[in-house]
Amino acid sequence: MHPKKTHIYSTVLALLVIFFSACSQKDKELKDTTPADNTAEMTSYLVSQGFDAQKIVYEKDRVVVESDIIMTIPELKARVEQWKKDGATGPQTEQRRNTYIVSNTYNTNVRFYIESSVPAAWRTAIQGAVNNWNAVNGTRLGMSIITSPSGVYTRIFMGFESANWIARAYLPASNGRPGVSVEINSNFNSLPASQKLFAITHEFGHTIGFHHTNQTSGTHIPGTPTVDANSVMNSFVLNWAGFTAGDVLATQILYPQ
Repeated sequence: MHPKKTHIYSTVLALLVIFFSACSQKDKELKDTTPADNTAEMTSYLVSQGFDAQKIVYEKDRVVVESDIIMTIPELKARVEQWKKDGATGPQTEQRRNTYIVSNTYNTNVRFYIESSVPAAWRTAIQGAVNNWNAVNGTRLGMSIITSPSGVYTRIFMGFESANWIARAYLPASNGRPGVSVEINSNFNSLPASQKLFAITHEFGHTIGFHHTNQTSGTHIPGTPTVDANSVMNSFVLNWAGFTAGDVLATQILYPQ
């Protein structure tokens, strides 16, 4: 073999070794999704709030519950500390709501920023979901789509996982801001338009503080139905047919004019 070529091949080989070592390390980091802290106390808190222990998934810096509700680990730890101060009891008040909802500083204009990678069909669903929530009468709640990622907003972006969730969202934080993001699973890009609309309207419900109507997490909103088969906040996707009377009442109670 020619010495010059041998030198070139050796250099290329060295670069490939470095590249694959870096990829291997990156893969290891991505797979290492378990929080360093003991999760037992956090799990106890979540179970006390009505979440199914079998549907709690810890990742590196967040927890996913009931497939599509997300909380950051720091936020969850803060909730646990408050829960312990309150005597480690269950929900204190009597559709279902989160501990925190969006404060009056932000709830008249919950702003959504759509990343450029989001396809047109999902953008249509996003605009439709904004229109749906804005059409609820007797509430101060308002939503809008913004074109520049500045200020306080909720980011909407595409992800992919070969799993049974269509989209997932963060709940409001203790500082009164809406959930920080909504992730759409591109594995469901072929979903019918009506179901896309239902799914995004549902996820926006999480960003403003609603839990699943057909499960026991969160706290029951007094005066609203405990069973509401067609509620947009049920944990399964239907064809969009409008909010139920329970959905409207729950929104009016959480965000009165």
